[in-house]
Amino acid sequence: MFDIQLFGRIEVRTRGERLAGRDFGGERPRHLLALLALRGEASISELAEQLGTSKKSVEADLSVLRKHLEPGVSSRDSVIGSHRGRLRLDPERVRVDVARFEELIAAAEGRPAARAAKPLTAAAFLATRPLLEDEDVAWAAEARSEYRAKLVIAQRAEATPVN
Repeated sequence: MFDIQLFGRIEVRTRGERLAGRDFGGERPRHLLALLALRGEASISELAEQLGTSKKSVEADLSVLRKHLEPGVSSRDSVIGSHRGRLRLDPERVRVDVARFEELIAAAEGRPAARAAKPLTAAAFLATRPLLEDEDVAWAAEARSEYRAKLVIAQRAEATPVN
């Protein structure tokens, strides 16, 4: 199982190992992983546009990332799969803190304040540190703002009394 953390520094924990920083083979492979973990799936073209690079560079970065995540594993057996021209992380083998955050926020929606408190507290705990805190790129800043707003909106909704 691969546990991917995007709140705080990007980290992956798997098989008793912790990968962070340069362990992914460079900045662009790390960003590629973060985008796939955030977005669920994307085409090479979409990723190239988001990363501000060419499709060939994304393909090269993908190869580097796969080698760092799973040394000696073929691309066909990689945790990063490809289907119909779209890349995605294997949902059977990956847990992402952002996905758990989304689940907790959704669980709190529409509940009375007393029942919403527990999932919102857990979501706030996950989001203690800013999303992608060490990444100084526009798409990461946008994602940080988006997730900060999701938490604030959910907490306000919980605090608003129902008439």
